[in-house]
Amino acid sequence: MAIVTSDVDVVSGYMARPMDEGQHPGIVVIQEWWGLDEHIKDVTRRFANEGYVALAPDLFHGQVTDDPQQAMKLVGGLDRARATRDTQASVNYIKDQASSNGKVGVIGYCMGGGISLLAACQDNIDAALVYYGGLPEPLDLLDGVNAPVLAAYGSDEGDRGRELEKALQDRGKQVQLHVYEGANHAFFNDQGQRFDAAASADVWDKTLAFLRANLA
Repeated sequence: MAIVTSDVDVVSGYMARPMDEGQHPGIVVIQEWWGLDEHIKDVTRRFANEGYVALAPDLFHGQVTDDPQQAMKLVGGLDRARATRDTQASVNYIKDQASSNGKVGVIGYCMGGGISLLAACQDNIDAALVYYGGLPEPLDLLDGVNAPVLAAYGSDEGDRGRELEKALQDRGKQVQLHVYEGANHAFFNDQGQRFDAAASADVWDKTLAFLRANLA
């Protein structure tokens, strides 16, 4: 599928919808540095199975890799301003669907977590979730966050999570932080070497509860 941004760029994406008719909340799923791979597509389908219109935009525009060095090059070449616009266009695309209830959240993993925070500065995003994402530079970009935030980190990046929590709290923003002892970066990726089943199951439950509270 193709989505047109406000500045007439085009981004493709992978969408999954609930089987039942009616109006549903939406979620934009933002990729890791590997690209729009099978893991992200699977997560998108998981959200659809939970009753969400789920859309994963392809921020690398067709490039997917399992090589860390190539992934680093892709991240280094990412235009974050455009990636944020692509995410915003994906939110608007969902809201324009007859199957949408008008509420849309964004969730990002690793690289996507940082994009999720940037997207949370937009007025039409109702919830933002950050899985082990980096903090924006400069940190004052968080001044613009309008949506409640859920942040999840392994204990190897607990300090980063707590820094994000404090920065948001200092700005009067709503934030919910979960740090998983013994889990590492990318613990939710069940196709990766750092997958942590217990942490993943717990954060999935907390994610669904957070989305129900903000997108119902």
